[in-house]
This record gives sequence, C-alpha cells and structure tokens, in this order.
Amino acid sequence: MNTFEPPLQPLQPLQPLQPLQPVQLIELQQSLQAYLIGQPSLIDTRLRRGPGIAAERRLSIYHHAYRARLHETLADSHGHTRRYLGDDWFEREALAFIEGHGSEHFSLRWYGADFARFLAQRWPDDGEIAELAALDWALRSAFDAADAPALTMADLASLAPENWADLRLPLPPSYARLKQSFNTLALWQALDGDETPPAAQPLTAPLDLLIWRRGHSPHFRSLGPLEAQALNALASGRTFAETCADLAEAQPELNVAGEMGLLLRRWVDEGLLAAFSLGTGR
Repeated sequence: MNTFEPPLQPLQPLQPLQPLQPVQLIELQQSLQAYLIGQPSLIDTRLRRGPGIAAERRLSIYHHAYRARLHETLADSHGHTRRYLGDDWFEREALAFIEGHGSEHFSLRWYGADFARFLAQRWPDDGEIAELAALDWALRSAFDAADAPALTMADLASLAPENWADLRLPLPPSYARLKQSFNTLALWQALDGDETPPAAQPLTAPLDLLIWRRGHSPHFRSLGPLEAQALNALASGRTFAETCADLAEAQPELNVAGEMGLLLRRWVDEGLLAAFSLGTGR
C-alpha cells in the first residue's frame, strides 16, 4: 500500500546575526558581574542571539550557579556562624551579602573577608553574630597562612649575650588578634562540640583573643593585659629590649625580666614565634 509522504520543505536560511557594537573587555566583565550579583546591568544587550538556548535562559543558569557557589563558599568558611544562625537564616544573610559583594579575587578562598563587618552592620544589637563570623574567618586564615620556621629554645641559647639588645622576635604569618565583647568564645566552643550554645551575653570587659597556627592546626586563646601589650610591641617591630622597657615604664612595680622570661618560654613552647632576626635597635 502506498503511503503519503509530504514533500520535504527546503530549509530556511538562518537570519544573519546582528553585529554587536564593540565593547571593552573590562566593561563586559563589569556588566556580567553586576548581573550575577543582582545589580542593574546591560549584559543581555551584549549577547548574541540565535538558535539554541535563549540568551536570557543562559544568563539565568549562570546567575544561579554563580550565586550558589558563593553561598557555598561562605557556608564553608563560616561554618560555626552557619550552625549558630541555622541554615535558613544564614542563607538569607549570605544572599544579602552576595547582592553587593562579588568575588574580586582569582580564588574563592578570599571571598567573604568582609562578611563579619557586613553582619555587624545588619545586626548591631546582636554583636555575637559578627564576632562569631570574625573568629571563623580568622581561624580559616590562620590555617591557610604561609609557613614560617618556628623559634626554638636552642635558637635562643645560641644567641650571643651582646645580641639580645637588638633581638627582634617576628610573629608568624598566621598570627592574628580579635577583640570580643560577648561570650562568643563559649558559643564557638559549644558549636564545635555539637552542643547547644549558651545564650549570648555581653562580657563585663572586652576579651583579647590570640589566633595562630601550631603545626597544621589553628589555635586560639585569651590574653591578659601584660601579654597583650608585649605582643603589640613585638608586632610593631620593637626589639625584645625595647619591649621590656615599654612594660617597665607602664608598670614600674613589675618584675619585667621574670615575666618576660615566662612569656618567652610559653611563646616558644606554643610555636608562636618565628625565627628571630638581629636588628639595629631604635
């Protein structure tokens, strides 16, 4: 039996694409970046249109994937903050941050450096949120910091007596300090142990927190006023002798030699000091 087959229709020629106006690469990049973080953009006028997936759909797919990746990055680098807020609240904060903060570095490792400051502006009456985010970021930064050879007691023992006056004690790249006005440390420790965190409470006095990496693990602990002042001096480039003189001037009743000897031993034991250098003094 004969069957009817409609005659093949000739293919219609594709319409030539309209030429696009020349545009600087930086302008195109900025326009795409603005679109991805939800800001006004003319990127849709810069895309070629033709057969296949519509330009708007292509942009939408990339828009969603980009924002999802940034959200994932924030959740990874601020894990304790996410657990404290809960997934839904954290997602709202992350997406609000993404709206105004695109990735400005080749590596996503550095995305979120301003997240704690952003949270402080959004939640000024809940200061523990921003402090928790700042601690998360400081610990991640300590983990990724460059390596530096640690100072040992043998290094100090090999130092000639006449060189102590000009001795500088560099702090390692992982060294960082934070000020906390809430019981954020207790919150972080509870969250780290998968325990219910205590209620957030303001501290009677600000807490000075030291962060550094020992071996491959980030560490943190609180500082007393004397140790904080000594580390401030070393961080500013003061020699060991100048640091001792600063402490003696601030606290004349203090046995500076004894206290600094104890601190020096503790810092070496904790891997807090990098290899020393000899300066010219000041």
